[in-house]
Amino acid sequence: MNIPDRKRTGLLSLAAAFFVTGVLPGFAAHPEAEYGPTLDLIPVPEVRRCQAVEVRGDRLYATGAGDFHVLDISRPAEPRMLGSVSGLGNTRQLFVRDGIAYVTARQDGLWLIDVSDDTRPEVISHYDTVEMATGIWVSGEVAFVATRCYGVEIVDVGDPKTPRHLGTLKTGEAQSCWARDGFLYIGDWAPKKLLVADVRNPLEPKIVGEGLLDGYGDGGCLRGDLCFAATGHHSRAKDEKERQGRGHGLEIFDVSDPTNPERISGVKFPPSYQISNDMWTARVAGDHCVVADTWNGLFVVNIADIEQPKIVAHAVLPIVEWKELPDPVGGIALGDGVIYVAGVYSGLYVAPAPGMARPVTREPDAAPVIPDDPEVASAIHPDFLSYQPGGQVRSVSLVEDDLAWAACGTVGIQAIRLGEDSLEPVGVTIPVEGEVWHVSVSGDRLYAAESAGGLGIYKIGPDLGLTEIGRLRLKGKNVKQVACPPPGRFALLHCGGSQVQIADVSDPANPKIVFEDSQVGLFYGDQLVPEMRGGKYLVAFWQRSGPAWYDVSGAEPKWIGNTPDERMFSWKEGACALGERLLVMQRGRYSLLEPGDLRDFESLPSFGIEGHRLSGRPTSNAAGDRLAIASRHERRIEVLDISEVENPVLLREYELFGHPGACAFRRDGRLVVPAGYQGLLLEKSKR
Repeated sequence: MNIPDRKRTGLLSLAAAFFVTGVLPGFAAHPEAEYGPTLDLIPVPEVRRCQAVEVRGDRLYATGAGDFHVLDISRPAEPRMLGSVSGLGNTRQLFVRDGIAYVTARQDGLWLIDVSDDTRPEVISHYDTVEMATGIWVSGEVAFVATRCYGVEIVDVGDPKTPRHLGTLKTGEAQSCWARDGFLYIGDWAPKKLLVADVRNPLEPKIVGEGLLDGYGDGGCLRGDLCFAATGHHSRAKDEKERQGRGHGLEIFDVSDPTNPERISGVKFPPSYQISNDMWTARVAGDHCVVADTWNGLFVVNIADIEQPKIVAHAVLPIVEWKELPDPVGGIALGDGVIYVAGVYSGLYVAPAPGMARPVTREPDAAPVIPDDPEVASAIHPDFLSYQPGGQVRSVSLVEDDLAWAACGTVGIQAIRLGEDSLEPVGVTIPVEGEVWHVSVSGDRLYAAESAGGLGIYKIGPDLGLTEIGRLRLKGKNVKQVACPPPGRFALLHCGGSQVQIADVSDPANPKIVFEDSQVGLFYGDQLVPEMRGGKYLVAFWQRSGPAWYDVSGAEPKWIGNTPDERMFSWKEGACALGERLLVMQRGRYSLLEPGDLRDFESLPSFGIEGHRLSGRPTSNAAGDRLAIASRHERRIEVLDISEVENPVLLREYELFGHPGACAFRRDGRLVVPAGYQGLLLEKSKR
């Protein structure tokens, strides 16, 4: 297998092997005079990597590395394993209530797990979130899922077997959220804010208040009129030396008026900056607030005097050798005289903390009420015909002017006939093995990215029936996108959160991986280019290292390099074919690259519209004189006239209810839009 040299990325693969060294009870990295005595740490050997923990009564729930565990803590210092379930993907946070655990799993969505039988937790359902499911809170029949750059997704979980999308609340970057009495509190990450939203009507959420944080926003909690917000990374200081890594701490707000959070006090933790596992949260019980600060460890803050909080104890996990730093604390939960600590790489720990830890008392909550038989009028757009298959339409492949193949999430693959004034499914929905995120058509073959089901390869029959002729399953890796342009020998795959693989599919019955690559950053959207460039290059648009060129003209694929941009840090841009060139969105404009062009973006001309920022996933029409830019996170589409490519002109723009992926053009100029939970859309009028 061809594996490129990862030294060029400047980042070790998180999949690299590691082991933990150091002598328990931890590594005392912080001066006790300033941060209090170091707490002992007792490992729970039955739990390996651990990302989050929560206590409910005499049960401890833990998740991490795709596993979910239930432990008996009737003896608080001696957790005992009761039951587990695995295969949940990139698990992150969890929330437990009324016999159901809600587990976010980043690119692997939201899982609902029945925990009524402690010894046999079972998956009830899986929900396909609009983006990376990170934070979770449930209030009544409403689940709030923090999806980072896409804001907070609002989901009806009244029937846990069939969670239903209600809408999305746009924020800067929602990492965590928590709610009470119809008000949702959000740790707005890079914007460094505590946001408050009125969600009493979940169909019409709106931001009503904000408080500035002196650090990146993340997790927190409420008690009475107080809100406790954990922060990290960089502060708001103007001087770079005073700002860099100095945003770690706890900030306390008065939220007696949720529309006007007022800061009361706070404490600071040691300066730190690591770009992975960068999350923070807080839990309050009695006179103490315990804060998980990942690489910094955990801190116990005495809040008896709310205006003068004081750090009274801390703990740091053992060293992760490959990182040469203590294992990051993913989350914490409070028990009777103990703190349960999630070690991201090394597992679960118990930290005895008599007099400082006791179980959290859940706040009373007047939950939001979903209106009876809510209208879906918001999902209908006056300028579009629409078809809603029931799942989330993430991508479309337009193979004829009147026929589209759509990736419809939980409901599989659908062929849809595009009429002059109608959209009609052809035949029946094609059953698949996983949620279908992406489809690519090459000749009479259809390639489907089926998440946990891997890559499905189908032959398209004359009646548009699909016959499976091959499947590639990747152990522990879900397939999220696929590009397999003619001649259809190699398929470019996006797997998991941040990996590219190339499969040889020349023998569809025996597809095999022949190349893999992992660079800096995540894939947040359609970042694979569906067309081949220069007759030999497949292209992936990396978040931080720019477009990567993979030469597939030889016996085996090989990486030839990236078109670099040292200032690029983009999770919302993309690239598309424009004739033989590659059109790449960057910094509010676009540039054109010849196939295999490795010049730095700084040396390339760029084009745009004065006073108007262009951003999103582009698609050009066959004639090369129109460009559609779909901004999935902003839920917006713009159409440009690029007949003079150096002087683009904005023709029209649309605001949508759903989250649009890469569009397609019919010959008459009408747009075909995969619009997420809004369905598949077709412009009504010819352009």
